[in-house]
Amino acid sequence: MLMNAKLGSWGKILPFAAAACMPAMLLSAGGGDSIGVEIDPGKKFQKIEYFGASDAWSTQYVGDYWEDLLKEKAARLLFSQKFDGAGNPEGIGLSLWRVNLGGGSLEGDESPIKFPWRGARSFIDPESGKIDMARCPGLRYFMEKAKEHGCENFLLFSNTPPIGMTKNSSYHKTEPDFRSNLKEDCYDDFAEYLAEVAKRLSDSGYNIKYISPVNEPSWKWTTDIQEGTPWLNPEIKRLAVELDKSIQKRGLETKIFLPEADSIQNIYGSERFQKDNPNSKEDAAFNQLYAFFDPASKDYIGDLKTLARQIGAHSYHTHLKNGQLREVRERAAKEAQKYGVEFHQTEWCFLGFYADPKKLDGFTADWKTKNYADMQTALHMAKIIYADLVFGGARSWSYWVATELRDGICALIDAEGFVEDAKKGREMRPNKLLWALGNYSFFIRPGYERVSLEGAEDLDGVIASAYASPDGGKIVAVFVNFKHGEVAAKVSLKSSGAKLSGVYKTDDRSDLALVKFSPESGCVELAPRSVTTAVWTVRE
Repeated sequence: MLMNAKLGSWGKILPFAAAACMPAMLLSAGGGDSIGVEIDPGKKFQKIEYFGASDAWSTQYVGDYWEDLLKEKAARLLFSQKFDGAGNPEGIGLSLWRVNLGGGSLEGDESPIKFPWRGARSFIDPESGKIDMARCPGLRYFMEKAKEHGCENFLLFSNTPPIGMTKNSSYHKTEPDFRSNLKEDCYDDFAEYLAEVAKRLSDSGYNIKYISPVNEPSWKWTTDIQEGTPWLNPEIKRLAVELDKSIQKRGLETKIFLPEADSIQNIYGSERFQKDNPNSKEDAAFNQLYAFFDPASKDYIGDLKTLARQIGAHSYHTHLKNGQLREVRERAAKEAQKYGVEFHQTEWCFLGFYADPKKLDGFTADWKTKNYADMQTALHMAKIIYADLVFGGARSWSYWVATELRDGICALIDAEGFVEDAKKGREMRPNKLLWALGNYSFFIRPGYERVSLEGAEDLDGVIASAYASPDGGKIVAVFVNFKHGEVAAKVSLKSSGAKLSGVYKTDDRSDLALVKFSPESGCVELAPRSVTTAVWTVRE
């Protein structure tokens, strides 16, 4: 029952419950579960650098074709760090924006790609061969809006070199040889292009923190569904050496970020080596911690001045079962630590061929396949984020596409539902994925450190992780409740002067919404099938 009212830390009158740590369902019906959780800010782990998402593919269409009111809504959902009048976050406060430097498969309004909205413009004018920064207005629009909303970090990534630099003058490979499509005499040209675009954007006031020149290098990339090229490890080394020269020549602080492996397993082994790959396992895009960061490797580049001592991989193919989820990430963390390299999770979305509840731990049998908007998918993503951060020690986490016709964190729709043409979409519908990601990204800001949290490690029940602000003034914990009933989390926080100051819930009926809480009880009530963020303010 309500006993009193207290002014919340953001100025909202927050009623709070009696001090007993009992959720409403328990109080009224005598049922439900409870867990004890202990947070120790004195035990610290990795520092979090950012949470991000990518502007590819259809985000550029939104920027190019949609009316200003709808574009602004999309930007607010992705980047806003503000609270609305009711105390709810306006958006998810992304702290890094991944910008696709397209290969030029989109010219004017036409693209040869099977799914046209996946076409990408290039800053290179195909007629003159020169860089023209006015050629990608949709891309630049969202960069500008990201900056306006306080997103201070940008990463430039490339799925393919500009078409004029490719061996087959195409945006994808046609030969299944797993080798780069970049012309042999264009490694320096491609490096110069990447560095020059970074320089011009930096001169315009954008903090281009990273250039990621290759993407999922172990794939064949022989289909017409999107831009792409494979790379061998020696080819990646050759490009990195040239890009290092180009960045240094311009005096940029930008770092090279590698290799955007399609699976976490690729960075420490060759378990996913394809049988039809004609190249040696040593040259193919596997075992890349050793390949790039061990001085004994023929492809060692760890001494390049502008190479970030980081390794990026995507969380695909390793998240269907709880056992694999943990095993793969713990091994990646161990291997990265051996080489003194930070692990970053740089891309994930719910690929269609996973959409079978029988294959997925935690999904109910009645889940409708390819329902990317619902809470089950959001819960699954929240579990992956937890695993990447806690088991893998990831320093960052990024979703793939920010906007997409279906499986982005925001979906493009019209009055009749999903659209088939991104140019014709007339509404930006936040999927539950957006708000579940926001439970992390809005509150865990750059520089926060993961700290010890014990008592919530059940991947089929309740999981949680905790983070402390650089000055120690805020403690944030994100809880994921997979159970179909409420759970009361009684939190013991080893920090003097800490008071619960906000609780925010995402579930079937709530979107990162401020909920009632008791500042004095230390109790965080977890709704069924929900992601909940609790914030403590620490006063000495």
